[in-house]
Amino acid sequence: MPDCEILCVGTELLLGQILNTNAQFLSQELAKLGINCYFQTTVGDNPTRIVAAIRQAIQRAHIVLITGGLGPTADDLTTECVAQSFETPLIFDEAVCDRIQQFFKVRGYPMPESNRKQAMRPDGSQILPNPQGTAPGIIWELEPATLEKVGNASDGDRRIIMTFPGVPSELHTMWKETAAPYLQSQYGQQVLHSVDLKHYGIGESMLAEKYAKLLDMANPTVAPYAGRGECKLRVTARASTIDDAVSLAESVAQQIEAGSGELCYGRDDDTLESVLGALLSSRNLTIAFAESCTGGLATTRLTDIAGSSHYIDLSLITYSNGMKLKMLGVDDLLLRTSGAVSPECAEAMALGIRNIGESSVGVSITGIAGPTGGTDEKPIGLVYMGVSTERGVVSRRLSLPSHLGRSEIRHRSASEALNMVRLMLLRNEI
Repeated sequence: MPDCEILCVGTELLLGQILNTNAQFLSQELAKLGINCYFQTTVGDNPTRIVAAIRQAIQRAHIVLITGGLGPTADDLTTECVAQSFETPLIFDEAVCDRIQQFFKVRGYPMPESNRKQAMRPDGSQILPNPQGTAPGIIWELEPATLEKVGNASDGDRRIIMTFPGVPSELHTMWKETAAPYLQSQYGQQVLHSVDLKHYGIGESMLAEKYAKLLDMANPTVAPYAGRGECKLRVTARASTIDDAVSLAESVAQQIEAGSGELCYGRDDDTLESVLGALLSSRNLTIAFAESCTGGLATTRLTDIAGSSHYIDLSLITYSNGMKLKMLGVDDLLLRTSGAVSPECAEAMALGIRNIGESSVGVSITGIAGPTGGTDEKPIGLVYMGVSTERGVVSRRLSLPSHLGRSEIRHRSASEALNMVRLMLLRNEI
């Protein structure tokens, strides 16, 4: 199969003024066709740099997809730069110009003279129609003689350039109606199928080491990815049919799930909260939360799951010692001797919230999220979690690096609490 490079044109992309969703869309669509995308390049509205980027891309990719720079204004330079890259003249396409004029006519406006430039295309290229706007793209199958002008790699393979406007809705339509069917007709189609295996409680490097042999496979491929306190292994298989691709990926995915055990909490769109919710629901259990440093974040994540009203009984944010005492019944002497950030307090909070909610499970989180409030004895990032059930109450200490910052400490603390309950359910400790 061929490989592709995506080249996005626009200074606004480099300045971060616009999020580059076009590259993401095209990458996903190329994967569906089984076409590898090895490079993505972004270049500003500078003709010298655009030409250099095009020539570099065509040296290393069979297909170059270019987005942006097809408008009528002076800084829309893509079409001219594509022609210049291969020392090819531009020609004026009367049919395209007529269509642009009609586009304005039905809206009751005369076509501005500047829009005539959108009817220009490199000699030898074909129009890639744009049903939604005035900026058509091009499909250009480059002849060997044209490629020789820029000293293209002599691998004997042909090269194709396709251009699209930067407006996402227009690009999507052009891709689905013309570009994708064209590439399928030229190269056939292989199907990619991926499975993400979500892990919690093991780092990316350790996970990669555990499955080092699988990471060397060619088909399916296995690749590790890190997240916010968790990581995943992505298994991707390529085949001529979706059933074959699924079968290839599934054989490796099941091998990883068996090897990872409870470290692998789910697949694809699963989250800690969705998996925990499903476990609670399947066992007809209810849960209540008493949160301090996380400020209700664990509860929020769980209530984001549809149907959570079936298992969530109660949530209290008891930030102050006074509210821990008044609402949860935490002993004043305990607070004065052990402090709010302690295993004793976490257990008392979990017991208190479970009793108030008359719930199957009571969960507490108390700690120091920063950026102030830490001491040598109890530094920023120190968090305790408690879980209370009819079998008793347990607590766990979590020590997170202070450099993570307040938001990340809170997020990971909530994750640890959700995972703690998940593991207890899997181990039949609840």
